[in-house]
Amino acid sequence: MRLTILNEEEIDRLYGIPRFTQEARAEYFALSAFEKTVLEQFHSLKSKLFFVLQLGYFKASRMFFVFGLRDVEEDATYLMETRFPDFKGDDASIAKGTRLKQQRLILKLCHYRNCDRTVQKKLQDKARQVATVCGKPIYVFRELMHNLAEQRIVAPGYSTMQDIVGAALTYEQRRVAGIAQVKV
Repeated sequence: MRLTILNEEEIDRLYGIPRFTQEARAEYFALSAFEKTVLEQFHSLKSKLFFVLQLGYFKASRMFFVFGLRDVEEDATYLMETRFPDFKGDDASIAKGTRLKQQRLILKLCHYRNCDRTVQKKLQDKARQVATVCGKPIYVFRELMHNLAEQRIVAPGYSTMQDIVGAALTYEQRRVAGIAQVKV
C-alpha cells in the first residue's frame, strides 16, 4: 500500500488537466511569435490544435496530459472558434508519436526537461536529506516539488512521488532507530 500524501482534491488540483476560465484560456492559449513558428512544423489542423492545447496546459501546470478532445471540450471549442475555424473534429485524439514529439518541442520551448531515471535518483537522495529535517510526508513532498520547479524539471507522477517520499521516510525511521539502538 502506498503512502497517502495528498487527498483526492489536492491530487486533482496538482495532477489534473487545468480548468480554465474564459480569461485564462485567452492567456494560456496565446502564442508568442516563436511558438507560432514551432506550431507551423505541424501540418494537420488536428496536430496544431493538440499542440496548442498541450502547450497551454504545460504553461499552466508544468505537466503533460494524455487527453482526447472530448476530455477538454470547452478548451478545444474555444481554440476551434478562435484559431482553427476550419478544423472538423472527426478524430478525437492524436498518435502517441505525435504527442511525444510535441512534448519534446514544448520542453525545449519552455526550457524544461523530463524527470528521467538520473533525475529520479537525485530526487530520492534529496528526499532522504529532507526527511532528516521533518518526517511529515507533505513536507518532503512539497520540498521535492519546489526543487523540481527550481530546476525546471517536469514532476513525475503522483505514484512515483509517493514511492520516493515513502522510501525516504522509511529509510530515515530505520536510520534513527539504528542510532537509538546503538545508544541503548
